[in-house]
Amino acid sequence: MVFLAVLLLLVGLAAWRLKTRVEFPLSKQLATVQWLAWAVGIILFMGSMAVVVPPGQAGVQVLFGSVKQDPLPAGLHFINPFSSVVEFEVRTKNYTMTNVAEEGQKRGDDSIAVITSDGLTVKLDATVFYALQQARLPEILRTIGQDVEEKIVRSEIRASMRDAAANLTATELYTSKRQTFIDSIKKTLKVSFEGRGVTLEEVLLRNVLLPDQITRAINDKIAADQESQKMAFVLLKEKQEAERKRIEAEGQAKAQQIVSASLTPQIIEYQRIQALREIGAKGNMVITPMGGATPLIQVQKK
Repeated sequence: MVFLAVLLLLVGLAAWRLKTRVEFPLSKQLATVQWLAWAVGIILFMGSMAVVVPPGQAGVQVLFGSVKQDPLPAGLHFINPFSSVVEFEVRTKNYTMTNVAEEGQKRGDDSIAVITSDGLTVKLDATVFYALQQARLPEILRTIGQDVEEKIVRSEIRASMRDAAANLTATELYTSKRQTFIDSIKKTLKVSFEGRGVTLEEVLLRNVLLPDQITRAINDKIAADQESQKMAFVLLKEKQEAERKRIEAEGQAKAQQIVSASLTPQIIEYQRIQALREIGAKGNMVITPMGGATPLIQVQKK
């Protein structure tokens, strides 16, 4: 736009010089061309100095191939009209590599194939959250360019995951050492990203895809462990029930011993007499033979 503005200013200048050499009415027409060209040229020249950086982005000024050191934050700025502005997004971005079609940055199977310490090939689905450091955008433009994702983010993710997986077995990666694997990746990526002007925010391991035979073996082991825990619980419960019954039987035996020790012939005779009195009190006739023989009871009819 600045070159068009300069061209219009030159056209106005040419019309101004030419109008002094021609007669009316051509001189009047040239005067109109002169002022119109100058007005439009000045407007375009001023407009080429104004730059609006959208929210969530920052700009880097480039003048004849030279990158200016101070980035432009979001908002309105007035710059050298001969400068161009390269915009970068500084909001948090995510880069996803997965085998699920149309979920990641690339179509098709974009999962990361790694080789574990036991020689098995495992596929990983991962998402990394990162942001460009605004103060280092000029450096990023000079050393990397605008395609930071393809040149830095993608390659560093793949390299860090392959290095971390080489220290673990496939089973450990799938089960007990999953968080250890993620922490190792975070540590590596944080250092490599920081050296390139990129801030690492989070690493998500979305899925671990093991070979079918390993998946079946792990599932069988988990099922066996669960069955073993179930049997241990059943045995413990049975042991506790047996102990309860033993304690109960011992209590009943001791109670019977106490009762047996307290039953003398006199007490038994006394309780018999009391029972016969209760029967007689209800109107029944009780005949008690001498010598402790079995009494005869005639129940009264109602």
